[in-house]
Amino acid sequence: MTKYWTIKEFSKLTGVTVRTLQYYDEEGILQPHHKSDTGYRSYSEQELLCLQKINILKYIGFNLKQIKTILSDGKFDWQNSFSLQAKILQDRITQMQNGVTLINDSLTKYSANNAINWSVIAKILEVLKMTHNSNYQDWVKRNFSNDEVTLFAEIDPVQKQQANDDLWTKLFSEAKSLMHLEPSHPDVQILAQKFMDSANAQYTAHTELRNKMWNLMLSGDIPSELIPGYEKEIVVFMNKAIGILYSKQ
Repeated sequence: MTKYWTIKEFSKLTGVTVRTLQYYDEEGILQPHHKSDTGYRSYSEQELLCLQKINILKYIGFNLKQIKTILSDGKFDWQNSFSLQAKILQDRITQMQNGVTLINDSLTKYSANNAINWSVIAKILEVLKMTHNSNYQDWVKRNFSNDEVTLFAEIDPVQKQQANDDLWTKLFSEAKSLMHLEPSHPDVQILAQKFMDSANAQYTAHTELRNKMWNLMLSGDIPSELIPGYEKEIVVFMNKAIGILYSKQ
């Protein structure tokens, strides 16, 4: 014998308010098993199962309009839809993790100086937003393995990015001012050594990762704003200078 619940009983059973159940009925999302002539709603186990689906879909991020389509479409592509929703959720997780990083870094800097350097925090935010950008993510996937991405996070955490950015901005600016000279000029050779020392300090023992990044910079395959001060022409010029530097060693 089929068991039926009144709307109040169904509300108590499921924890969904009566008004929400009424709204679901009005919008055609979840309709009762049947209504009496006087308008009283009755729900069965079939609606209970349907409500469980709705709650699950809401929890993983689908809105009610999407849920209505999902439940009414017998040929709905569950695999692609769930994969897309998983990506959306992962992006939100990444954004929240970046938010935590930003907060912690702000607290660290505040504790050290008793004041927040908003320009520094804004720069960190730019880096976090850029790394969340789909074009940047595509570039990473195209050029680096998962292990290399993990290494990047270890050798260049957000807390060090400002210092690295300042250093490379200075180096690129100095290199640009010397491009009227020959790569073999003593001043350029001194700067070439600074480039090598800085790269070695940043990448420590990870020479393959260092070389891969340098080759990407040589080719011009670098996302906008990833490296402050970067210009392909500067890297090509300094690459010649570094080649001469190596030939002397």
